Amino acid sequence: MPANYFDIRRRHFRLTLQDWYRGLDKALIATASALTFILSAIVLLLVVVLAQALHLLADPHTPAGVRAAVIVGWQAASLLLLRTLREATFMPRPRMFFDSLPVPARDRLRADLLLSLASYSVLWLPVAWALFDPLGREAAAGPALVFELLELAALSLCVNITLLRGAGRHALTTAATLAGFTLVTGAGLAPRLVHLGLVLAAVAALWHCYLPARARMPRAVRRGGLGERLVLGSGLVLGLLANELRANLLVRAGFIAATLTGCLLVIRLRTNDASTASVVVFVAAVAGLALYTLPALCRKTLLTKVAFLAGQPAFARRMRFTTYAVPIGIYALALGAAWQFDRSGRAGLDAAIFSALFVCAVAGARLGWRPTTWLMPFTSTIALIILAAMT
Repeated sequence: MPANYFDIRRRHFRLTLQDWYRGLDKALIATASALTFILSAIVLLLVVVLAQALHLLADPHTPAGVRAAVIVGWQAASLLLLRTLREATFMPRPRMFFDSLPVPARDRLRADLLLSLASYSVLWLPVAWALFDPLGREAAAGPALVFELLELAALSLCVNITLLRGAGRHALTTAATLAGFTLVTGAGLAPRLVHLGLVLAAVAALWHCYLPARARMPRAVRRGGLGERLVLGSGLVLGLLANELRANLLVRAGFIAATLTGCLLVIRLRTNDASTASVVVFVAAVAGLALYTLPALCRKTLLTKVAFLAGQPAFARRMRFTTYAVPIGIYALALGAAWQFDRSGRAGLDAAIFSALFVCAVAGARLGWRPTTWLMPFTSTIALIILAAMT
C-alpha cells in the first residue's frame, strides 16, 4: 500500500524516537519503579502549579508582569521540547529533497502541525488540568480560559515552527503577535477581537513560510577546524555523539538533570527537617542506569557504520578512550553536582557503592553479558531502597 507524505513523516517520527531511546528502556522502567513516589509527587506538583499559572491568563486583574511570566514560561518550555525533538518532528535532513517534490504546501504544514502537537506531549497535562480541574479547587473553566489557552497554543506553535524551520522573517512576525497577545489584556469584546486578529496574523505568517521562495546559495562549509580535529582525535566518537546519538545522549543527561532538580525541589518544599537529605544516592542511581549502556552503544554503532576502520590500531585506541571517557565524565559531573547539595553525611559511601555498580555494569554491557540488562537495574533499585531508607 503506497504511503502518502504524512505517513512517511509519522513513521519517521516513530522510528526516530525508537532509535533515540535505544538502551534506555530497561533503565527507564527501573528508574520509574524505584522512584515511583518521588516522581509522582514531583509530576503532580508541577502539573498543578502550571495549571494554576494558566488560570491567571483568564483573570483580567492579573498583573502584566505575571501574565508575561506565564506566557514566556510556556513559550520557553514548548520551544525546548520542539527543539529537542526537531529531528523527529520536522525531518530537517531530507527537507531539501522533499521540498523539490510536488508535495502541496498544505500537506507539509499539516504534517508539521500534527507532529508538533504530539511533540508538546507533557505540556498538555497542565492544560487539561486547568480545563477540567480534577480536584475541584479552581472555578470552572469558562469560555475566557478556553479561548486564552487556544490562542496561546496557536501562537506558540506558529512561533516555534517558523523559528525551527529557519524562516527568520516570519519568525519575527509571529513573535511580534505573541508579544501583542501578552500586552493586550482585559475582559470584553475588544481584547478578544484583538487576540483573534493576532492569531490570524500569526497563522498567515506561518502559511506564507511554506510557499515557494527564491532559492539561496548554499554557504561554504569550513573544514579542518578545531571541531574536525577533535572528532578525528576521538576516533569519530564525538562526531557520532554530536550527530547520530545526540538526542539519545541528551535524553540520558536530561533524566539526570531532572532527578537532581526534583531532589532539590523536594528538599525545598519539605515541611520536616531536611538537614540529612541525601541527594547523591538518587542522582548516582539514575546516572548509573542512564549511562552504563552508552559505551557499548557507541562502540556498536560506530563499528557498524565504519567497519572498514575497525582494524586500524590507532582508530581502535582513540575510539576506546573516548567511548569510556564521555559517559564516565558525565557520571562524575553528575555526582559532583549532587555532592554540593547532599546533607546525609555519607555521600562518599553512596557514591562508592553506585560507582562500583556502574563500573561493573559498563564492563558487563561491553562484554555483551545479557544478565547485565536486568541485573544492573535490579541491584541499583535494591541499593537505592536500602541507602535511601538510611537517610
